[in-house]
Amino acid sequence: MNQNAQQLLKTLCAEYDSLSQKYQDRPFPEFSETIQNELGYCLVRCPVGSQRFSIVSVRFASAVRGQGVLTAFIDYIRKHPYHYNGIEVATIENKGLAKRLLTLGWQYKSRFSKFFFANTPTLIQDF
Repeated sequence: MNQNAQQLLKTLCAEYDSLSQKYQDRPFPEFSETIQNELGYCLVRCPVGSQRFSIVSVRFASAVRGQGVLTAFIDYIRKHPYHYNGIEVATIENKGLAKRLLTLGWQYKSRFSKFFFANTPTLIQDF
């Protein structure tokens, strides 16, 4: 991972920590935030009643793509779960990422999404 990718990852992790601590006292936190950096952004949320941290949209600069930033961010969330019971990655357009997550034991969010949205799945993993 080059220096730019490490900088982006550091920003993602720091903002994740900040959001998680901010909403830690609420039993069912609800939020939708954009983590921004000059190298890209990541839209994250926790829907009403959900106990999963959800990564909804990601857009990284070409200089940091393909270096494992998103995978490292997901690993960081798994190692620092705070009050979340799982993680969700929504509407995955990167087929390689979807395949990798499935081989690591991730599951489709629902049977409906498995059959009708197989090309852009939403995958979950509970802690």
